[in-house]
Amino acid sequence: INGACQRQRVCRAPAIGPWHMHRLPRPLLRFALRGSWPKSRWVRMASSEMAEVLLAEWVDHRHFEEIDSTQSFIEREHESFNQEKLTAITADYQSAGRGTQDRSWHAAKAQSIIVSFFFRFPAKCDNDFVNSNAPNVTKVLAVAAVDTLQWATDQKFGIKWPNDIVCSGCKVGGILARAVPFNGRLEGIIVGIGINVNTSKEELDRISRPVWPAGSLLSLVERPFDVATLRRTLMGTFAVQLKRFFAGGFAVFRERVNELEVLMGSKVWF
Repeated sequence: INGACQRQRVCRAPAIGPWHMHRLPRPLLRFALRGSWPKSRWVRMASSEMAEVLLAEWVDHRHFEEIDSTQSFIEREHESFNQEKLTAITADYQSAGRGTQDRSWHAAKAQSIIVSFFFRFPAKCDNDFVNSNAPNVTKVLAVAAVDTLQWATDQKFGIKWPNDIVCSGCKVGGILARAVPFNGRLEGIIVGIGINVNTSKEELDRISRPVWPAGSLLSLVERPFDVATLRRTLMGTFAVQLKRFFAGGFAVFRERVNELEVLMGSKVWF
């Protein structure tokens, strides 16, 4: 299907979930788009509204019914993207989905969140900031994913080092990332996530995982979810968190990541 046409259909869909379609005051919008966070009463209520603004004005969302791999698409095409925006490539199905360490990622059609992002650190971020914070982008996306999943369910989700989203002893999602050097620094980032949403028990049983077996939201709470709604929520949440990341680096997220890390205090063998 034509990506541009599909993008219009998805991006113009009404928001369903934790956000309200209110227009931010222009001063707050300027703060949001710069990644600054004014100390005022607006901050306490504005994160969801910022997400809507960023989705409309900063996120370039392109959706495909089928693609080889969202990650591979970005690797091929990122030079043609608007370098000032957060580009989100999503799909209902991947014919050659990728996981870490050259593993494959398998997901039934239209039953999972499949999204890869591309962005470049702003020019105002100095080289030391970029190179020291780039490796932690996966944690920012993990926090956004946990926030999205906990909004949608009553379950407690966590992060399992280095790249998994887990719940009740099961892996429900995984993150894959790589840096694209620009200007002598790790300025460009490709980061993708797959989350099992309505994956059936039969499909999950086909995924061989001796430790942390595969799970899905459906298997956890025994009801289906609207994948498009969760996907949009995740994109908006990540956009807001990424602006915070540009402003304050990983230090802004360290405490939350430590709280969510299920292996914190454990010994890990390779």
